[in-house]
Amino acid sequence: MSVERIFIVGDKFKLFAENAHVMAVSELEAILDGDLLNERNLRFQLGQGVSEEQIGRLLDKTASLKKPWLADFAKPLKAGRAHAHKHQQQNSMISMPRRLTHNSYEVDVLLDERCAEMSDHITGQHIQGMVLTEAARQTFLAVSEEFYLQNEPHSSYFVINTMDTEYLRFVFPLPMTILYEVLEHKVSARSGSQRFEVRMSIIQAQQTCCVVKTKFSTYPDAFIAQKEAGLAVAAIHSELHPEVSHEKRA
Repeated sequence: MSVERIFIVGDKFKLFAENAHVMAVSELEAILDGDLLNERNLRFQLGQGVSEEQIGRLLDKTASLKKPWLADFAKPLKAGRAHAHKHQQQNSMISMPRRLTHNSYEVDVLLDERCAEMSDHITGQHIQGMVLTEAARQTFLAVSEEFYLQNEPHSSYFVINTMDTEYLRFVFPLPMTILYEVLEHKVSARSGSQRFEVRMSIIQAQQTCCVVKTKFSTYPDAFIAQKEAGLAVAAIHSELHPEVSHEKRA
């Protein structure tokens, strides 16, 4: 008997779930509750939009049915607050990064449909471009924290200098990865800052669907906090006294 693979997606991807070999997570949970799978040789795989809690319930249900092979996945290790810089775990979009070579890394994209970028609505069947941009942003945070800042005696502040995103093709709520490549890396002995130029390629079905190139810097928190405070005061003063600011620029 041949194996039938079915991708599980969040309920918000209801249009995509109408395709063959795709099922919404709530539908699968109901089927498992009723043990209605009969003798079909099924293997369920994770798409996008399923929460960690839902993944846990699916694993528990298939185990209680004594059919653990139905769930062809394990509970993923998502990047936490220290790496993705998100207080609420549903807003973390990626796995912990894996090192491939000296200058290249990889993460899995693990979207929870409750995340801030998807909390309003989803248009059509594909994943919106700004979701991919945010996943890429979290990727450079996580890679930096895990592999470049782990021995720093202070917490770091990230400053984006440039970010260029090229969308090549639609991305759907199916498995995908981000290939992270460091193009340039410099460390300042004076300020303790680190400067990066990186390229992130979002890959699905062996195809590059989106490329994000960014230049960013990291600074010790205390350094940037002092500078930011001064700039904030200057911004307020400029709004209160625009004529003075105009004279200075002239």
